Amino acid sequence: MKSFLIFILLGLLVFIGWQYLIVDNGYVLIEFLNYSIETSVPIFVSFLIILYFVFRIFGVVWRSPKMIREKMEMRGKERSVKLHHEAQALIGQGLNAKAAKKLDSSISSDGKNINAVVDRMNLAAKENDFKSISEIAEKLIVEEPKHKTYIFSHACKLLIGLDEYSLAQKFADNLIEDSSKNSEARNLLFMIKSAVGDPSIIGQLPKYAKTIDEKILSKTILKLSRKLKGQKTVEDLFGGLPRSLDKQPDFITAKCELWMAKEDHIKSEIELKNAIPSYWNENHISLYSKLQISNLEGLSSQLEIWLKERPRDSNLWLAASRLARREGLWSKAKQCLERSIELKNDSQKQTELALILAQLGEKDEAFDVLNNTSEIDGPTSSK
Repeated sequence: MKSFLIFILLGLLVFIGWQYLIVDNGYVLIEFLNYSIETSVPIFVSFLIILYFVFRIFGVVWRSPKMIREKMEMRGKERSVKLHHEAQALIGQGLNAKAAKKLDSSISSDGKNINAVVDRMNLAAKENDFKSISEIAEKLIVEEPKHKTYIFSHACKLLIGLDEYSLAQKFADNLIEDSSKNSEARNLLFMIKSAVGDPSIIGQLPKYAKTIDEKILSKTILKLSRKLKGQKTVEDLFGGLPRSLDKQPDFITAKCELWMAKEDHIKSEIELKNAIPSYWNENHISLYSKLQISNLEGLSSQLEIWLKERPRDSNLWLAASRLARREGLWSKAKQCLERSIELKNDSQKQTELALILAQLGEKDEAFDVLNNTSEIDGPTSSK
């Protein structure tokens, strides 16, 4: 619009000037050093107009590569967003393989599409593809370094979830090198050291309890306690921690496992009897069936009470089966385990069923169960 107005204005000036020049062409004299140029006004004006348009054309040509590049980048961004939306729809349908290809295309179209990159990393995590997580994160930082903190932190969390601690620590250390005051990176490094059982962080637990979400902290503490099982007591590990952690299922699991490792099953029994009806946590129920106390009948009676409240809890039926085995009640153990398998099947339960069948003298059936166990692809719902 601006160029059009300038063009109109020049046209008017030329037209008005031409009217005057019809009467008198005039002349223009330009002297510079020992040189002089003399010409008529119409020729001089024509020269200025031509010179203006030459500069305009030169400017357009000069800016063309930038304009073309910007246009191509805009088209790439639009295509990237479109492909990302299509990938999200595929993820919603559970078509992760197709979604991954769409996301790869989206990132190829625009390597700065952070949302597409994050979704692609999440898909890689679902496939336990830790190498892709690392490669995607590092490639993005080349394209968009300003997002390094966010992307590296996200990659670190995903890798921790996959138990790839050495690779996760590489990202955490990199973030701390950039800024020693990066609290999130320090928290991630703490989680990594806890997971690998680094005893040097035991004294730091109360400090990190102030900055880390309690649910995440309790998961981290559980990993640490399992690495150090038998080496430390509950008091050694958890002294000075806030009492509010006692409401976290993973923290309860950590305490009970440590007590049981030190043969203090009475404390574990008291803790588990309070925790199970509050959380119905799988780990709590499993530990309950492993309690080494003389009154097994009392443990079974309590389980029967819970089963009346939750008759479709496969974990409770599994625990009932294990307690029945310990009491030598093999028929009851079989019935309880079969009920648990009806609700939720997995290879571990099938293996236990085969052992019970063998104990009952049903060796052919036990053999068939073991043969079919290999066909069960991890925990799956059944019937």
